[in-house]
Amino acid sequence: MLPLLALFVGIYLGLHFNVLVLVPSCVLGSAAYVMASAAAGHNLSDSVFELALLFVAVQMGYFLGLTARAPLATLLARFNLGPSRQA
Repeated sequence: MLPLLALFVGIYLGLHFNVLVLVPSCVLGSAAYVMASAAAGHNLSDSVFELALLFVAVQMGYFLGLTARAPLATLLARFNLGPSRQA
């Protein structure tokens, strides 16, 4: 469930932000995950694989969001929901 959420967060970031947003989002996400694992009583060494999986999921989602920018803009312009690319 958590990697799927990370994928959707990456898609949102890819649609709206530049690549520089990946560093703070990964740092904040990993800090939140480590704190939640510590609160649940898990070891950090057990959580390294899940943390790497979350990094990969965010970056994959970011890539999907980047590739979906142009088709989404075309779709929104077609239904008059967003700005058109015509000058």
